[in-house]
Amino acid sequence: MRVRGHGSSFSGFGGQQRDSQRSERFRKAHRPGQKVRGVILEWQSDDLAWVEIDGHRLLAQVARNLALGLERSFLVVRLDPDIVLKEITAKESGLNVMV
Repeated sequence: MRVRGHGSSFSGFGGQQRDSQRSERFRKAHRPGQKVRGVILEWQSDDLAWVEIDGHRLLAQVARNLALGLERSFLVVRLDPDIVLKEITAKESGLNVMV
């Protein structure tokens, strides 16, 4: 998942600056290699969704098959120049799930 530094949630003067501030707050609060949990809030387009991670609402490029409202685990891959998160699957995290 690649987090975008801009989006269409704000219109008019200052919208891009607020999006940049949101990304900077996320960068200051996290580090590469860190595992975080996030919720897919709403779809912006086919491959862009608003995701909330630790109180940070971010526009992210994600796989379309993620369900809204479900919590997902992500690995912070990098923070600069773009914030890049990778979804952690049960297989990658070593979880054994029995149904």
